[in-house]
Amino acid sequence: MDNKNNKVWKIDTLSFSGLLKWEQIDLLVEKVKNSNEKWYYNYTQIDNPTTEMTAEEAGNFLNERSSEIKELDKICGWFYVYTMDNPEIIKIYHPRMSGGSSCSIITPPPWIIVSIEKPEEIANIESYKPVIKKSKKGIFRYFS
Repeated sequence: MDNKNNKVWKIDTLSFSGLLKWEQIDLLVEKVKNSNEKWYYNYTQIDNPTTEMTAEEAGNFLNERSSEIKELDKICGWFYVYTMDNPEIIKIYHPRMSGGSSCSIITPPPWIIVSIEKPEEIANIESYKPVIKKSKKGIFRYFS
């Protein structure tokens, strides 16, 4: 056989290592509950203030968001944690905000950031918010 037709593609699993399977979320919840840390969360798509919570509250919050996402879409929607051994920043992606009406290949903004530091201190939350274009006036409104 010709080698051109037998291409072997290597997947860079390291870049996907922080995406959790549904079964791993229970372990994440327990790690957060047992962390003895002060946690924060922020809904990145709306202008709600960052909220502080205890480790127990943070674990319950993650569990509730997991249940909420599973009810909407058992396949799509995901949790990302930079390192499972020491979860300090958790990004939650909502299935309905993942680009279009279903999961997409585009990089969507996270729905919620849960972290031991205020999200504003680890990233510019504004960069996660959708860009709202100002409406054009006069004849210019017909040109994009």
